[in-house]
Amino acid sequence: MGVTAWGRQAALLLGLLSGAATATKAQTAPQALWADSANVVLVTIDGLRWEELFSGAEARLLSRCAARKGHRDRYDRPTAEARRQALFPFLWDSIGRRGQLFGNRALGNCQDLTNRCRLSYPGYNEMLTGAADDERIRGNRHIPNPNETVLEFLNRQPGFAGQVAAFTSWEAFPFILNQPRSGLPVDAGLNGAERADSLTYRAARRYLAQARPRVLYLAFGNTDTFAHVGRYGDYLDAAHAIDGYLAELWAALQALPQYRGRTTLLITTDHGRGRGRLWTQHGRELRASAHTWLAAMGPGIAPLGEVRTPAQHHQTRLAGMVARCLGVEYPAVPTPAITLRLMRNEE
Repeated sequence: MGVTAWGRQAALLLGLLSGAATATKAQTAPQALWADSANVVLVTIDGLRWEELFSGAEARLLSRCAARKGHRDRYDRPTAEARRQALFPFLWDSIGRRGQLFGNRALGNCQDLTNRCRLSYPGYNEMLTGAADDERIRGNRHIPNPNETVLEFLNRQPGFAGQVAAFTSWEAFPFILNQPRSGLPVDAGLNGAERADSLTYRAARRYLAQARPRVLYLAFGNTDTFAHVGRYGDYLDAAHAIDGYLAELWAALQALPQYRGRTTLLITTDHGRGRGRLWTQHGRELRASAHTWLAAMGPGIAPLGEVRTPAQHHQTRLAGMVARCLGVEYPAVPTPAITLRLMRNEE
């Protein structure tokens, strides 16, 4: 790489990683930087704490599991790196090497909600619209979302109509995505209640094989369900199972020409949880409920792995990131701060 190319790359990366300056720099970046991906798969894992993602199973909570020995054998290891690898082998083998992971607060890299409710519906609204709405989305009551999500926005764009779909375990998503107004196909819940994540995954895989959408949203929920009833071992098992689904899904995508090398994978959560004995809870009264995380991997995203730079990011950036990875400008939302590859011939 020549001196000029190095200079351009250094300037771009500094701009993208520099907090308040990020939006200014990224907004003036060439559109081609955001057009490397023809497809996006967005995945949310309800209520999965950053502690488990970055440090694996927590020893104090693991010791209280009903099936302690079995879960210790599966997930307990002497170091945080080994524990997280045991719990999330795909995330750390794949995104940990070829993508970026944000939100390890132990390193000062923070990702937070901006909504004050810190519940699921407000969290999904924030990440999918790019803004909190504490006046109208105050809890988990199943009301039609008055706000347009990035999925609805994309479904109205040329080349995306009929190419956006959602598969979710929680039955509230037809309201969150305002299915009657948006016209999005939303396969949610089972008989008006939450369904097993395994069923959500199978339904999404069938649809992927048949319809080949450009934007696919999968929202898993069993982690939050087990957390609320204090079943830490089952919470870990649910998270580990989702990691396995993602490994299978990514392998299936790479086997199809439409998706191979042309797909961005984004993974996050709707809220955090309390710590210690309060790990089962989340909400307005628990500040740790605002602590989230983000994982990203795709053709335009530099392979930095765990982002160790101290910084403050917010969940509001996700909607803009989904759109911009597809080369589409999503209005009135923060610009993403992921670090991008500059040029193909300079990798």
